[in-house]
Amino acid sequence: MKAVFTPRVLAGALLLALATSFAQNSAPGNISWSPSDPNSTSEVKDGTTIEGLKSPNAHVYVTISDIKETEYNRVWVQVTNAGTTPIDFNPQSAVLLKGDKSVRAEVADKAANSIQRFGEAKAQELSSAKCPNMVATACQPNNAQLQMSKQIQADTTQQANWLRENGLKQQTIAPGGEAKGYIAFKKDKKPADYKLRLPVGSETFEFPLSAQNKAPSYDNLR
Repeated sequence: MKAVFTPRVLAGALLLALATSFAQNSAPGNISWSPSDPNSTSEVKDGTTIEGLKSPNAHVYVTISDIKETEYNRVWVQVTNAGTTPIDFNPQSAVLLKGDKSVRAEVADKAANSIQRFGEAKAQELSSAKCPNMVATACQPNNAQLQMSKQIQADTTQQANWLRENGLKQQTIAPGGEAKGYIAFKKDKKPADYKLRLPVGSETFEFPLSAQNKAPSYDNLR
C-alpha cells in the first residue's frame, strides 16, 4: 500500500528533523558549534574569526580577543531573539571551559575596576624612586619612567571606561530584539583552547574559542 502523508504527519516529520538537527551528545538544550552543522557559521572579519549558531529561538555570534595590557580577555557576543517570546539573558552565567577547569565571566564594572587598580599599581611602581644602593640619600625616576607611568595610567583608565560602557548586562530580550556587547574573563598564563558555554533563555550555546592570553608587557618593566 502506498503511504499517504497528511499535513499533520509532514509537520511532525519537519519538527522531528529540526529537533534532530540541534540534538547534541551533551545535555538536552545544549547547541554546539560544528563546522559540519548547517546552523553553524564562521567568518573572518578584520583578522578576527566570528562564530555563529542559530536555533529557532535565538541567533548567537561570538568572538574572543585580548584586552591589551590587562589581565582580561573579552568575548564579544551578539544575541538576537528569533522566537516569539521574550528571552532572559544573563552574561554572568557564561563560562570558558578548558578540560576540567573553568573560567567564569566577571561583572563588567568589577572587571573595569580591577583593570583600573592594576594600572594604578603598575604606574605607581614604575614612578617610585629606585636607589642603586642603600647609601644614596636621594634618587628619582628618570623621565622615561615617568612618561611610561603616565601612559600606563592613561591606557588602563581608557580600557576600564571602555568596558564599563560596552560590557553586557543582565536583561530580557524581546522578540526581534538583540543584545550585544562584551563579557570579560580573566586570562590564563599561556595560550589555550576553550569551549564557551553561553546560556540564552532555555538553551545553552557552545563555541570553541582560542585565546593567546598575552600577559601585560608592564609586568616586564622594573
